[in-house]
Amino acid sequence: MIVDLMSTQTSDGIRLDGAFFAPDSSVQRQGPLDAVLLVHGSSTNFYAPATRFMAEDLRKQGIAGLALNTTAHDTVWVDTASGRFYGIAFEILDRSRLDLRAGIDYLWELGYRRIALLGHSMGAVRVAYYAATEDDGRVAAVIPVSPVRLSYSYYMDSEDAEEFKSIVQQAGQLEAEGKAETLMSVKFPITQMFGAAAYLDKHGPAERYNLVTLAPKIKVPLFAVAGSLETHTRLRDMAHDLAVAAVNSPQADYIVIEGG
Repeated sequence: MIVDLMSTQTSDGIRLDGAFFAPDSSVQRQGPLDAVLLVHGSSTNFYAPATRFMAEDLRKQGIAGLALNTTAHDTVWVDTASGRFYGIAFEILDRSRLDLRAGIDYLWELGYRRIALLGHSMGAVRVAYYAATEDDGRVAAVIPVSPVRLSYSYYMDSEDAEEFKSIVQQAGQLEAEGKAETLMSVKFPITQMFGAAAYLDKHGPAERYNLVTLAPKIKVPLFAVAGSLETHTRLRDMAHDLAVAAVNSPQADYIVIEGG
C-alpha cells in the first residue's frame, strides 16, 4: 500500500497530518464522486486500520481518498506551538468543522470537485454535523458509518440512565468548581477519558450534536451504514433514524450489514 503522507493546516493554525490515496489510474471510476475525505472515530487517527482499508478500497475503485487526523485524534496530545492539549478527551465537537474544512480545501486544491465525507463512529457524527451546519457546495454526499447517537434525553430514557446520570452530575460538578478540563474515566457511552467540559459538550442536555434533530438540515445525499451487531445504546437504530430524519436530503438511505 503506497500512500502520500501529507499535512495541512486549519484556519486557526493547527497542523493536521494524514495520508492521500491517489486513485488507480487504470480503473474506470463509476459513480458521481471523485474523492472522499475519511474521518476517524474516537481515540484513533488517520492511520487506524479501518480508515486505511476504506481509503485503499476507494483508491482501487478510481476514487481518491484522504485519511486525515482531526484535532481530536488519539486520546490526548499537545500542540507544542500553543501548549494546548487536544485529543478526544478535550474535544469540543463544533470545532471539528475547521478540521473537515481543511481536508476539503486540500482535496479541492488538488482538483477534485465531487467530494464526499465519510466518517466512522464519532467521525460519522462529525461528517453529518458538518453537512448539517455548513453550507459548503463542494460536499457532494455524506456517508456516516456506525453513527453515534448523542442524545441526553434518549440516554436518560434508556436502560443505562442511572449510570449516565451519575456521570453527567460528576462532570457538571467539576465544571461548576472551575475544573472543566479535569479528566474523568467513564464507561458510558464508551470506555474513554473525557474532560468534564468535553463530556458535557457531547452528552449534556443541550443535545448540540443530536443527529436526528440536525438531519433535516442536510441538503446533500446521505447514505448511513450500520451493523446488525451494533446493539449498544449509543448505536442502536441510529443509522435508520438518521436516514429517516434527513427529509430535505435529495436521497437518504441506510443499510444494515448482517454480522457487522
